[in-house]
Amino acid sequence: MRLHRQTIVESLTMVAVLAILAGFIFIPDSATSTRRSLERRARNWKPSVDPIITDRSLIATDIALNGESTTRHRLNHTAFTFVKRKDGKYDVQFSTGGCLGGCELTRIAEFSHGVIILDGAVAEYVPRTYDTLYAIRIDNDEYLLPAESLPDFERDLASGSDDWKWYVHARGGESNEPIGCTGDLGAVRLETNVNSSVPVNRVVIWQIVPRRAPT
Repeated sequence: MRLHRQTIVESLTMVAVLAILAGFIFIPDSATSTRRSLERRARNWKPSVDPIITDRSLIATDIALNGESTTRHRLNHTAFTFVKRKDGKYDVQFSTGGCLGGCELTRIAEFSHGVIILDGAVAEYVPRTYDTLYAIRIDNDEYLLPAESLPDFERDLASGSDDWKWYVHARGGESNEPIGCTGDLGAVRLETNVNSSVPVNRVVIWQIVPRRAPT
């Protein structure tokens, strides 16, 4: 029996099929790519001179750091959980994520005079990377403010609007979005706040992008 000899076309077809299969095997999914990107951004971050808070009365030197502080937007979230150690430092669990994935990082923090310094940078799903946060208090509510966002935070706070909440991590899981509607791309849902001025029987469509990303 004579063996069939492959033609050039058959050989090229086989190579193409193998290449496609290899792509499925070796190309990471979006969640893995996102995690690696965030970890790489944190690892490659280079420190610079941190800006100083202009209004020193905002600094909360007596804040009880233990517990969780979060930022929640429509398509992304970030959370810090602090646990105090016997040596006075804090074990930190950091998590961040969005519609394409996320990552978790472990850090150790020192807290002194209202300033939190991590032993390594963290990278949020939105483009913020930092190793320093300020503990602040506004209207008796406590927040953590990444030093990177201080100039934008102070500008919006001075304007009299609530836009400054975009930049801070709130204690107790408070949302950083305006009242009225929230969207969750993963669950594909919209919720109308019954306490807002929007009638509950009216369909409200929000643009599924962050209202404004920090610069």
